[in-house]
Amino acid sequence: MVQHATVLITALLLAAVAFSALGLLLAVPPTNIPSNIMMLSSLLKFPLVFISGIFIPIEDMPLWGKALAIFSPLTYFTDIVRYSLMGTHHFSIVVDLGALLLFTVLFTILAMKMHRRTMPRRM
Repeated sequence: MVQHATVLITALLLAAVAFSALGLLLAVPPTNIPSNIMMLSSLLKFPLVFISGIFIPIEDMPLWGKALAIFSPLTYFTDIVRYSLMGTHHFSIVVDLGALLLFTVLFTILAMKMHRRTMPRRM
């Protein structure tokens, strides 16, 4: 049962935009072979699943795992989902939402700048 529906819906929307922006960022390199971009995407996204606290709670990770988890937007989304469904969380909800917002803005700005730089090679 969902205990905090408003927080969950907000996090779902914010995470969707953040991961869409990450997809835009990964689509920057101009190529005629889409599988190259998909391989890059998988190479980046696959490890994020394992360091985000989905399978192993952050509290149980070694120090290097905790350090890496901070750099994953999926970590903060996972924490919000746990809070919304079970009432437990590792970080503050404000920190989680703020981190998702920060990743969204960062990925969007980087994608815009990099697409602007590579656009002449696409035409």
